[in-house]
Amino acid sequence: MFRKRKLALVMTLVMALSTVLYGCGGNDNGNTGSKDEKVELNFIRWSNGPALDEEEKDKVKRFNDTHPNIQVKMTLLPWDETFKKIELSLASNSPVDLFYWDVPAYAWYKKGLMKNLQPYFDRDLNMADYDEKLLEPFKFDGSNMYVAPENYQTLVMYYNKDLFDKANVAYPNENWNWDDYLAAAQKLTIKEGDKTVQFGTSMSLGAWWGWMALSQEQGGALAPNIHDPEKLSFNTPETKNALQYLQDLIYKHHVAPDAAQSSALGGDFLTGKIAMYVGGDWDLGNLKEKKDLHWDMAPMPKWDDKRVVPYWMGGYAMTEKSKHPDQAWEFIKWTMTENQETLAKQQSWIPINKTALAKVETPAWAPEGYQTARFDWMKYGNIGDIYHLRWREAQDKAIAPLVDQIFANKITVDEALKKMDEQVNEIISKK
Repeated sequence: MFRKRKLALVMTLVMALSTVLYGCGGNDNGNTGSKDEKVELNFIRWSNGPALDEEEKDKVKRFNDTHPNIQVKMTLLPWDETFKKIELSLASNSPVDLFYWDVPAYAWYKKGLMKNLQPYFDRDLNMADYDEKLLEPFKFDGSNMYVAPENYQTLVMYYNKDLFDKANVAYPNENWNWDDYLAAAQKLTIKEGDKTVQFGTSMSLGAWWGWMALSQEQGGALAPNIHDPEKLSFNTPETKNALQYLQDLIYKHHVAPDAAQSSALGGDFLTGKIAMYVGGDWDLGNLKEKKDLHWDMAPMPKWDDKRVVPYWMGGYAMTEKSKHPDQAWEFIKWTMTENQETLAKQQSWIPINKTALAKVETPAWAPEGYQTARFDWMKYGNIGDIYHLRWREAQDKAIAPLVDQIFANKITVDEALKKMDEQVNEIISKK
């Protein structure tokens, strides 16, 4: 009898101990909570305007509805505020779980604050479903993925069909080069007395990745590689040609507005007073809502006979200190797999999954040139980013101010590029 009671007591203790050990050890990757507990993921991204923001909200809602144990809580902020908010979060004990990638976040990778996603990629994704060559830029260390891409973005030419028709100018096509672009812009610029009331184009290529595309079409490059370049070369014939071409659009040919003229027009292409511009395909979200504007698309022009089209990838990064990495990965994986066909139907972003990409059809609202302009870039694509710990600092303190001076006609292109070379390389060489 005593032995039976003793055995029963031992069994009870063993079972109790097993329960404790299971509770402590059944929790991989730092996750907390039971299997049935609802986990809330904090996710921050920047606003892309009403149309695209609604699609993002719909995406999060659909994930939450189909994953009742994981609830993504999204915060939408202006671009600059987004990265300030994330940085504050990373310095705390409770960082956000997820954020939407952009180049400033590369500094966080360098500081070890971004999760290496390669183990998840290896376990859960069939990489044959993706064009791995196009994803290579997100292998910051050459081997591992630190960002999970969801979509491609690129540059296209937009033009106002009514203004082209009125001026009897032939529509742009895939054979256009920048000489053709200028010739059309001259015919499409209208003056009334001393005032220009319609411009052939705008300074949409004023951002660094815009004018660098023109330099790349001539064979130019800022650096031999985009990951942690030791030196950047701005003062080159190719980049000088590119920036001089753009400055001349304003001050020599008078076919693009300066800042004051643009303000007087009351806005950009959507005003109906600018005939064409080269901009991101992310503008489609707003353009498709503009029912009274008869617009179309064409591929970005060539320099002489060569076309280079920059592309970017939108996607998700996970913070290293996320308390729920497995659940955060579930959301990321879903955006790269199950949600890709929805992305294809929505048409605002280009899906990265090959099967979904093949199913993209021209939507009812899209203009005639939609397919050629938006998808031929894969033949000429070149990543439109530089990844460096101090790249954002270099942009803010040197590149953007000097380019602004060029487009305000306060400095020559030669002078600006000499200063850019000196100032940028001084910044990126700091330890």
